[in-house]
Amino acid sequence: MTMQSGMRWLRWGASLLVLFVLVWVFRDELDFLGEGFQRLQKANPVAVTVVIIASVASLVAMSGVMQQLIIAGDVSVSLKEATAVSFASNAWSTTLPAGPAFSALLTFHVQRSWGATVALCAWFFVVSSAVSTIWLVLIGLSGVMLFSASIALSALLTSLVLMVLLLAGLFWVTNNPLKVERWLRRQKLISGKILKGIVEQVRNLKEVHLSRYQFLSVSAFSLGHRLFDMASLWACVWAVSGAIPWMNAGENQTTLAGVTLAYITAKLAGSAQITPAGLGTVEAAIIATLVATGMTAVDATSAAVIYRLISFALMTAIGWVIYFWHYARKGLKLSSLSTSMREKEEQ
Repeated sequence: MTMQSGMRWLRWGASLLVLFVLVWVFRDELDFLGEGFQRLQKANPVAVTVVIIASVASLVAMSGVMQQLIIAGDVSVSLKEATAVSFASNAWSTTLPAGPAFSALLTFHVQRSWGATVALCAWFFVVSSAVSTIWLVLIGLSGVMLFSASIALSALLTSLVLMVLLLAGLFWVTNNPLKVERWLRRQKLISGKILKGIVEQVRNLKEVHLSRYQFLSVSAFSLGHRLFDMASLWACVWAVSGAIPWMNAGENQTTLAGVTLAYITAKLAGSAQITPAGLGTVEAAIIATLVATGMTAVDATSAAVIYRLISFALMTAIGWVIYFWHYARKGLKLSSLSTSMREKEEQ
């Protein structure tokens, strides 16, 4: 009993040490926190509440995607457990060097502890990323088209039809792996290791039985993840400007289309991962787009800082608390994942 207690404290201490080292290494990148709190004090409290709720809802929706896809592989998991790993992996992704890789490994280890096979875990990453990307493209197209009102309706309907076809195609692929494999083998443009790798991913689909209802649930949760995240930026603009962004903008204000473009630009800038969680690049992308669509530089900066303070800093802090409380004391710590990463690279 004493040895188990000692090991528990050792795990907690090791994890806390990692976190303290990260805070020290990235201390120069966190100056925006003080500025964010100052701007937060002057913001509309109702709108700030909406930002917090939308940021949490975005991660919960992402957890719904995970739950439905894992259940499709005949592994039972609750939304609570999926939410816990989503918050924890998000914290790892936004703060650790090579964060997305460690985040994926944390998710993989947790899913394996639920009873998911390696193939099911791989299938989850592929399908969830594909659906999320499709919705991101649709949101981006909608923003561009709404910004140009003269072509908005017809072009938007066209993009909606295109996205529905893409989702339907993805659903068909996930339920017809043998046909897809035979089609791939008949293609002459793909061969060698590339063909072998694609075929292996397709074969993973055989372990999964995704019903129409489950696929619709996955698509709805994935869309919710994107829309709630964008809604948090929308509410930030409302919080600092005092005006709710909609179709038409007043003086020194932006529209819903402007917020949509700022959101897409921020996601593109953050995907480069030049700095932890895209610090600096994401804020610059949001500010530049909001200013270009009508806001003043002061208001745009305030909106960007508050958005990052809540959607990044607050959600990351919550994720670390969940990690320490729910995973670190169970022995799932950084050192074990580092070993797994090295073994995977060697293979």
